[in-house]
Amino acid sequence: MNKSNNGQEAAKNFALRRRDFSILVAQSELFTCEVLSQLLKEQGYNVVGRAVEMEDTLQQIRVKRPQCVIIESEISGRKTFDIVKDIQKSNSQTKFILYANKPDVHTIAEAMQMGFLGFLYANDGLEELYRCFQTVSYNECYYSSGFMNLIRNYGIEVMTEKTREELGRLSTREREVLRLIACGHTSDQIADELGISYRTIINHKAHIAKKLDLEGCRQLPRYSISVKNYL
Repeated sequence: MNKSNNGQEAAKNFALRRRDFSILVAQSELFTCEVLSQLLKEQGYNVVGRAVEMEDTLQQIRVKRPQCVIIESEISGRKTFDIVKDIQKSNSQTKFILYANKPDVHTIAEAMQMGFLGFLYANDGLEELYRCFQTVSYNECYYSSGFMNLIRNYGIEVMTEKTREELGRLSTREREVLRLIACGHTSDQIADELGISYRTIINHKAHIAKKLDLEGCRQLPRYSISVKNYL
């Protein structure tokens, strides 16, 4: 069976089990949230809840344990990623799809290394959304055509799994330090910008190098530049 037939068979199988694929819709605007929820229900998806605030989103994920959450990046800014981190620690079942409406380059880059499996842009059609659900249901990444155009405009390439895994080892502060290293800042400058001590920066650098399996801090500038677009 060729690749095309395999894809058609997978789509057919997924269509048959849509009711078993539970979805939570989290959008920042109530109207958008309700409309999207209704559209999915009409297509046979099992929409188990909807939310417009971060705390409600987190609570519903914990209680209902949906297999998928389609979450708008603007629902709570960067705190959206705190939701993903918190849930992934205790619940590997839930898969996250990022719906980007008015994204900035750092939000996109952070999402690409945070464990999101699906990436959609606001101008994507419903067919892109359905293909995204199908793909992430098999635990695979999906980048819509609209999202791909968006990141190309930002000069970002799709992150490799190796880079995603490496950056996923770092804390938010460590990624921030690495980003400033990539911008050519000295340790003194980083300390001033972040409002912490020089010694703390040195410790951060040592921890980053260790987590990334680098031979030492001297390799940080070269590495940071290679991943700058994802920081």
